[in-house]
Amino acid sequence: MKLNAKILTLTLFGFLFSNLYSQENNDPEVKFQKDTPSFRLGLHFSPNLSWFGLNTTGYEKDGSRMGFAYGISTEFFLAKNYLFSTGFSINNVGGKMKYEGVYENLGVSVASSVKQSIKVNFIDIPLMLKMRTNEIGYMTYYGKFGFIAGIKYNSKSNYEYVDQNSIKQTDVNNSSNISFFNMNLVVGGGAEYNLSGNTNIMFGISYHNGFIDISKSKTHEINALGKAAIGADGKPVYTDKGVSATLNYFSLDLGIYF
Repeated sequence: MKLNAKILTLTLFGFLFSNLYSQENNDPEVKFQKDTPSFRLGLHFSPNLSWFGLNTTGYEKDGSRMGFAYGISTEFFLAKNYLFSTGFSINNVGGKMKYEGVYENLGVSVASSVKQSIKVNFIDIPLMLKMRTNEIGYMTYYGKFGFIAGIKYNSKSNYEYVDQNSIKQTDVNNSSNISFFNMNLVVGGGAEYNLSGNTNIMFGISYHNGFIDISKSKTHEINALGKAAIGADGKPVYTDKGVSATLNYFSLDLGIYF
């Protein structure tokens, strides 16, 4: 079912691009005007609110995280009101979860309920189609649709062990448990205000729906008491089942184009 949805999304994205080229060639209203640039550059900053989509028994969402992204935008005009948007961003996202796990200290493992907050840093590369209205006064309104590919370069976790007097561990390197690659489907909209000439300020909102499982962690085996099992060797026992987690977030998009 998920595979069919992805194929349908990619097909729709390709159809929109081919339709734009057809419009540009056949409709004089959407052809370039003499003062329309072929591309433009911009800077953006996007605060975000992110959370995990969990699909694993025994693992529950435990809240969201505030983060932000910043970077450079490059937009190419396909036609007067249609642009292809790309660039790169440094993105800080993550989420919180709770589950039955293990507190390990000095070689000793003790079962405990765990609250985990994960922060992941990505280098994001957007591949977006942006559709704009004609200028209304100084304002232009837009909608956008596309994908963002993310390459992980760091991940850290904070842990709270509820059954161990809420002992906390902070900034624990978690990179080995997070996938190297992520992909989001993005929809959004907003407006631009013309300051002067080709200089516009932009503000909008976007929803990012992750559809790749980014977790590489294994689930704990649970004993008859409903706690994480500890083996005869004193080490935690894991199952062959992985933790399934996707990253989703809303972003407030702020920027300036030149």
